[in-house]
Amino acid sequence: MDNPYVIIILASLLIVFSYIFTQISKYTKIPSVIFLIGTGVAAQYGVKSMGMEVPDLSRHLGLLGIVGLMMIVLEGALDIKIHRNKIKTILAAFATSIIILGVTNSLISCILYFTLSVEFMDAFFYAIPLSVVSSAIVIPSVHTLIPAKKEFMILEATLSDIFGIMLFELWIIEPHIGQTYTEAISLNILISVGLSVLLSYFLVYIFLKIKTEIKFFLFLAILALLFSVGEYFHYSALIIILVFGLVLNNTHVFFRGFLKKLVSHEKVKAIRHEFVIITIESSFLIRTFFFVVFGLTMNLEGLFNPESIIIAVLIMMVIFFTRALNLKVFIKSTIFPQMLIAPRGLVTILLFQKIVEHYHIIPFSEAILAWVIIGTNLVMMFGLIASGSTEEDTLRINATDGKSSELDYDGDLSTLLDSEVSNSKPESPSE
Repeated sequence: MDNPYVIIILASLLIVFSYIFTQISKYTKIPSVIFLIGTGVAAQYGVKSMGMEVPDLSRHLGLLGIVGLMMIVLEGALDIKIHRNKIKTILAAFATSIIILGVTNSLISCILYFTLSVEFMDAFFYAIPLSVVSSAIVIPSVHTLIPAKKEFMILEATLSDIFGIMLFELWIIEPHIGQTYTEAISLNILISVGLSVLLSYFLVYIFLKIKTEIKFFLFLAILALLFSVGEYFHYSALIIILVFGLVLNNTHVFFRGFLKKLVSHEKVKAIRHEFVIITIESSFLIRTFFFVVFGLTMNLEGLFNPESIIIAVLIMMVIFFTRALNLKVFIKSTIFPQMLIAPRGLVTILLFQKIVEHYHIIPFSEAILAWVIIGTNLVMMFGLIASGSTEEDTLRINATDGKSSELDYDGDLSTLLDSEVSNSKPESPSE
């Protein structure tokens, strides 16, 4: 493996296979992540069977995860269009992501507390990664759903990632002298949200003013810099990525009144198209290597331990029961297959590594983590395969008067809260 040409050959083959897996996924509804993790596990078995030592790539997994998380949240944000008739769908996704995260985390904490005999605070800490839906898996997997369901799932999964990481960071926050824990949390959220909005407006404005051809990766680097600095100081910097993507994709909403003169919507449309392509391509690349490396470095010893399997099954029962119950409250139409789309993946692995490496808490069996990730992805796979969604289906939110929400309307932000929900058939958003 010291030969650079061998590394390039293997990396190139992985990208080719990942593309093939993506195409297979479009026709079979089997998430490509299943193939990627399986490829990594198969490679691990192959290397060991030849009497060779599996290279230690675990230290690279965290770096791939951080970059991948940024790109995937940005990809999700650039796929969300804000229109006045979507306000109730957005609020429903916001509410479900918070409630499901909170309830799921509490119940999983109880399972870990009683089955593993750990301190409850440690159990709660470990439950956070297991409670977060992976947008890295949801976003490329829900393309077969109707537009309304697809958009709801992308928004909910993205918010779940952000709120999960916020909960993780707020849980470990250390108040300054003379400051209460509540004050520290409130200040953290206020600074995170306030700076994210201001920086996003500024970055989008500057982005549109740059005339040189070299600017897309420049802005990705700036976003990565802001995100990393924010996370280093334990702020919820992922909000910057989300807000930037939303502002860039919805300048007609955010640049109103006197701000409208600052942007050219025609120029925005052209730039956004190129930026979306670069983001999707980058997300695809990082996602490929992340899940293959995860499969390659997965600890397979004890994977079939009965206790680990039972605990993982209990955790998955909590995940899907809580999800089904909450979706039923907020969504008036069918909750299938949304109730089965709750995969664990990139964020779960990333936060789990942080706990082990940086906070030195004695970890529970990695087999539990592996089975929850594999199991939730398999359940999602069966849900997508069994889904009979058609273009005539609609997503209706309980807060509405029973009419389906229209997806495409170029209304302004001032009319968002007092709008009526129309009965028009949703248009398919451009891929």
